[in-house]
Amino acid sequence: MVLGLLVVTAIPSVIGVAEAISSQKQQNAQMKEKIKFNMTATLSIDGGPPTEAWIVLIGGRMWIDHPQAPLPGHKFNGYYFKYPSEQGYQGLVSTISDDPPMLNWMYADKDTGAIRYGSRKDTTGHVVGPWGWSEDEQFLTIDGDDWRFIAVEVEVAAGGQARKCWEVFLSRDQNGSLKPKAEQEQEEDEEEEEEEEPFDPRFSPYRWAPIKLLRKLQLGVDSRYVGGKDKKQ
Repeated sequence: MVLGLLVVTAIPSVIGVAEAISSQKQQNAQMKEKIKFNMTATLSIDGGPPTEAWIVLIGGRMWIDHPQAPLPGHKFNGYYFKYPSEQGYQGLVSTISDDPPMLNWMYADKDTGAIRYGSRKDTTGHVVGPWGWSEDEQFLTIDGDDWRFIAVEVEVAAGGQARKCWEVFLSRDQNGSLKPKAEQEQEEDEEEEEEEEPFDPRFSPYRWAPIKLLRKLQLGVDSRYVGGKDKKQ
């Protein structure tokens, strides 16, 4: 009988420990979401060596400020923030200027996949997430994928001259969709009414290359260590 009492008494303790661990994991995840980070992409142009370059924001779009195709802009400086919607996706925001300091939402254009930034109103109807990080916490993801980002060469008018620069796009997934998997069932019904083929820069005259967006956490922080020990330990 005494043994039975000990077992019954131990059950609430085990539950309490499990709840505490779960709560701590949630707190750690929330701390990681708030860490600000810059981003880079490694790209080889015209057979040159792969070169790491900063991701910058200019003109409502995301670009690669590559030494062989420079386009100075505001360096991406963002963090994760819950997007106000029915889906409750994890959104992504970035400063778009230093003075005055302003934040905008990052999103993918629903028709072209171009990564853009704008106000809450600007994002309506477009792909707003869910944004996240890869399993090793190094790369930016959208809908759990870090491999779908591509660099597309486009012509830009600057200083009265046209020059070619590299813009960041989100490519379509295996289903040919830009939308999150959770919304693709609804998209199938919409596609039945559409006649035109959706735009995909990979099947266009534009030059493109696959890239991954490497997160550069600020102040030397490694998000794997936020809230305690390395998750691998």
